[in-house]
Amino acid sequence: MKNGDFLTIINRCFVYAGRYFVAVASILTILASGFLIFAGIWEFVNGIPKILDFLFKHEGHRVELSVHFISAIDLFMVAVVMFVMGIGLFELFVDKDQTIDYPQWLQIRDLTDLKEKLISAVVVVIVITFLKHIVTWENPLETLYFGGAIAVVIMAITFFSKLVVGDESRKKKREEKNGE
Repeated sequence: MKNGDFLTIINRCFVYAGRYFVAVASILTILASGFLIFAGIWEFVNGIPKILDFLFKHEGHRVELSVHFISAIDLFMVAVVMFVMGIGLFELFVDKDQTIDYPQWLQIRDLTDLKEKLISAVVVVIVITFLKHIVTWENPLETLYFGGAIAVVIMAITFFSKLVVGDESRKKKREEKNGE
């Protein structure tokens, strides 16, 4: 047996074994998403007594209520991001034969599709985090710095998305056009 043949066999074994490792990662990511949804529900349910106090006794502050429910929304959004990532990993590495009929919004054909979905979801989570900070508004200068930092991060993500992910999408579309 030649050295190249032996290395090829080992590489093939790693690729096949890697598929199962990604399957485990995918399943755990989806489970973590479910736990975050339950945490968001718990956060939401714990806010109901505060709403009742505010409505009937006029006790409590609207700010506290807002932060409570924005925190629940934040947990839901992070859960959605994790769910899409888990399904995307499963779809790309495990379900290569496309045996599951995914909805259009969840169809991921390659890593570029997964990156695009992740980037857009991360920006939404960042904006929700900023909204939570704005609602608690304690120190205007800190809020300005926080908003500026978030703006820089979103600009960097947008630049990355246009430069790297957008370039990969353009190449893919060109290849599809040339293949027709």
